[in-house]
Amino acid sequence: MQAPVILQVAELLRFWNFNMEYDFIYDRHTGQFSIRLAAEHEVLGRFLLDEFGQQAGAYLPLLQQLSELKPSQSMQYQGKEFLLEIENGEVTLNHNTLFSETTEQLTAQQQQTLADDDLQLDQQGMTSQCGLEDLQKLLREWQQFLAD
Repeated sequence: MQAPVILQVAELLRFWNFNMEYDFIYDRHTGQFSIRLAAEHEVLGRFLLDEFGQQAGAYLPLLQQLSELKPSQSMQYQGKEFLLEIENGEVTLNHNTLFSETTEQLTAQQQQTLADDDLQLDQQGMTSQCGLEDLQKLLREWQQFLAD
């Protein structure tokens, strides 16, 4: 019996933790790594690859900052495209376009027209939330996968 096609071209490593499910993938033909997360967390995968790339060592400074963070402390990491915020053990990741002030410059009538027409910025795929421990676990396992 033949193995599924994806396993012939890529190594797949699947992880589950209490709040997050993810797959780490290495494509032998292209030499590329990728992360597949559940829809509500897929923006985390984009953030990690866009911000830190495929080098295991690139994740060390962020992992160090997160491990030194005390439960009552807050932290922000401004990336190229995303803002990672941690407060009271909760992680929020937002795409920088969500901080655009264009709607503040519109009149109340223009804002109402946008709302009525459902033309407001689609936030799906632009934000994600998880626990700090979940993020740390994801980062450690992803870094280990890259290093191996």
